[in-house]
Amino acid sequence: MSWELFEKVKTIGLPSGGYAIFGSGPMAIRGLRDCRDIDLIVTDEVFEEYKNSSGWELKEIKGKELLANNGVEMMNGWSPGEWDIKQLIEDAEIIEGLPFVRLSEVLRWKKLAKRDKDLKDIEILEKYFKDRGGRGSI
Repeated sequence: MSWELFEKVKTIGLPSGGYAIFGSGPMAIRGLRDCRDIDLIVTDEVFEEYKNSSGWELKEIKGKELLANNGVEMMNGWSPGEWDIKQLIEDAEIIEGLPFVRLSEVLRWKKLAKRDKDLKDIEILEKYFKDRGGRGSI
């Protein structure tokens, strides 16, 4: 399922430097786990552009707006915690032609969220970093 979603992101035509894949996507692209949807962080400009675009449904979750389109969700913010969306996008790693938020940031987010599903991901990520001597790249 993950690869189909990554291909779908490529077909959306988002501007370079305007988005990055967050959530479980950075783990899925490395084969560390699967993902059922793709979470995109986007700049305010990209969010506003797609807000009125055909195929995108505006939703509100936990007081935040997001746009959804068949397994792809687009947000111009991230929680819990304080996040500099533009910096996360700027620092993204390009893998298979797509920008992914760095795994170190995914780990930081999962430690803040501490949901049941995050606990296993934290273990996976900590082992991943340990096995690579602390480096988060492929």
